[in-house]
Formats: sequence, C-alpha cells, structure tokens
Amino acid sequence: MAGEGFRQMKKAVFDILDEYSALNLDDNVAVIACGAETKVLHYFSNDYTSIKKCFKSIDCIGPPQLEAGIDLTLSCIKHRGGGTVYLHPLEIRPRVVVISNGNPTDKSDPKETTTNSKTFQRLFSLAEREGKVNPFTFIPVGNSPNYCLLGALAIAAKGGRLIGWKEARQYARLSLNFRVAGKLLSQFRGETLTEDIVRTRYSSFGHGDEDDINQVCEILNEKEVYGKLCKENMQKQYASMPSIGTRVRRGKDWQYGNQDSYGVGTVTGHCDKAGWIFVEWDNGQTFDYRYGNNGLMEAYDLTVCDEPRHIPENQTIATGCLVRRGYDWQWGDQDGSEESIGTVYRVEDRGEVYVIWPNGVKSNYRFGYKNKYDLLLCDPRDPEIMQLYQFQKEMFSDKKSTSSENKQ
Repeated sequence: MAGEGFRQMKKAVFDILDEYSALNLDDNVAVIACGAETKVLHYFSNDYTSIKKCFKSIDCIGPPQLEAGIDLTLSCIKHRGGGTVYLHPLEIRPRVVVISNGNPTDKSDPKETTTNSKTFQRLFSLAEREGKVNPFTFIPVGNSPNYCLLGALAIAAKGGRLIGWKEARQYARLSLNFRVAGKLLSQFRGETLTEDIVRTRYSSFGHGDEDDINQVCEILNEKEVYGKLCKENMQKQYASMPSIGTRVRRGKDWQYGNQDSYGVGTVTGHCDKAGWIFVEWDNGQTFDYRYGNNGLMEAYDLTVCDEPRHIPENQTIATGCLVRRGYDWQWGDQDGSEESIGTVYRVEDRGEVYVIWPNGVKSNYRFGYKNKYDLLLCDPRDPEIMQLYQFQKEMFSDKKSTSSENKQ
C-alpha cells in the first residue's frame, strides 16, 4: 500500500497518537506491518514519539498480507502485549485497529478481493472468534478501498467498527470516553442511562462535544462487549509459583516499561502455559508475567513482597484487600476460623468478591449484593492485623511444606 493509501494510513495513526498525547493518556500501542514482509515495527509502548519514528522505515512494497498481519497482532496481544483495564463495570481489553485498503492479498487476482474467497472466509472466522475478546476496528484507506470486505469483517467481530481515516482522532477519544461510561454506569447502577443523562452529566467529567456524547452512548449501548470474561482458567495453582492473593512487585527480569506504575500488584491466577502468572496491578491493569521455568528459559519478572493494599479512592473494596468474616457470614468454617484473614483476588460489579483464605480455600462472597456483607475489610495499618495475617500465612505455608515432604 503506497501513495495516497500510505498517506491516509500515516495521518490516521498520527492523529490517534496526537490525541492520546493531548489527553495525557498512556495507552500502549504496537505497530504491525503486513506487506512483502509481515513484522512488528514497534512493540507495545506509550512513547508516541518513538512510535511515529518507526514509520520512516516502512517500505510499501509487495502484496498485502492482511491475514498474516492480524495473526501476528493477536499473537503479540496474547503473549506480551496490551493489557486489560478495569473501569468497573467495564473491562477494556486490547483493541485491534486494522488500517488497510481491504484487499487481503494481491489485487491482481479478482477472486481474492471478494467475500466469496477462501482467504476472506478465514479472515471472517478469525474476526468472529477473536473479536469476542479483542474488539476490531477497520479503517479503509486508499483511492478505492474494499468497503464491502472490511465492512463484513467489522460486522463479524463483536463490537466491530468501520470508521473513516478522518475520524481517527475521535476514535482515540474512546479511551477517555470508556472512563466516562464506566463512571456513569457506577453512579446509575441498575438505572436506564438516557442520552439526556449523558448530555447533562458529561461536563462533570471534562470537556466534550456532540461526538463525545454520541460515543459514550454507543459504549453504553454495547456494554456487553466490554463485560467481564470468564476467568476460571486464571485459578489454577502450582506449588512452585506464588499463590493467588500474593502481593508482588517487578522483579530482576522485568522488561515491560511502566505497566505496573512502579507499584504493587496481586497474583490473580496461574496461566495454562507453564511459568506464567496473572497479576492485577493496583493501577487496575492486568497482565501475565514469567515466574520460573516456562520450558524455554527461567525468568522472574516479579518478586514477592509484603506490601498491603489500601482502599483506592471512590472504591469500597479492591483486589488485594484483606478481609475477614462479616456480619452476614453463613458459611461455617470455610475460612478456617473466625480469626482467619483472607485476600481478595477478584471483584465483580454486582456486589460479589472472590477471596482466598490462608487454608487455601477459594470462594465468592457477598459484599453489597442485596445489601448483604459476608466480609469485613481489615485495616492494613493495624499492626495486630498484619501480625496475625503474617502468622497465618507462615503457619499454613509450613503445613504445605511438611505435607509435601511426607509425600516424598
């Protein structure tokens, strides 16, 4: 894609990056090229100046390889890129933006530019399957882009979008308007949010025009697209790795920039792939990291720490908080005893939280659901609480070690 198509593509990307900078956002962006060679031009970063520079090295030669480009993009997301941002009740997962003339391969073969081609059918299945997790946006460029093909792919993806390259700057404001939509949903929980409410309330979150109001309404109408995914695959535990609920910081092999905001996070689960664990940082973002041997190498992106989680502003509970049984507790000794202190490793918007107890039991509990509270928050600044918490952790850790030795 050269000439006018490349000019439009570059303008669209630069408009997105410029808007991120103007809004002081720190969204991570990666750039994948698919032409004569499909490759990563820039790995995930919020250094927008550096990302712009990579466009100087683009060679617009060879036929487009749209399928290979999307495959590589999804691979980058799954193995080391992007990150999920939790704006309760919304869960904003990495988005795929495809800027293309819409021809999946060489335009010299007319059959390959129609929705009847085998290449398109594979692309359609890919967008339909992966779009359930990572929303797709398609931006047609060039003198005569294939709107039919790109439009069909946008429809296939859940929450898919087809926008003009001149609309790229407004598209970048999605990151801002996701936050507005999340706050409105939290404030008007269980109520119908009308356009009039959005229009009236938007000014309390900052300056926005008619396009912003429409964008927020669009998000609200599609809020199921940004709902939480099933996380059962994030609950496996391996003895050689930090258990769910463990507090961690960046470790000796850290190489992921400022994903953690130089702060502390909580282990929320173990990946299916060996040597990787999920962490939700106190800044709300979730990523997976190396811890131990992953079959190829041994690396430690994280180190365990004993820094407690404090309640964030405008929240009643959060991942990493310490809890004990509360006034509405009715689950016997599931927690081990009345004195047991557990760690929250997952928070649901419907007034439900997931807790792991020192005895290893994990379960969900009411924390506001129908005005019932199975749990009480523990103050991490209370030295007696922290002393008891550390004692319980060490006691059950010793029991596990003794049990493991007896089995051997």
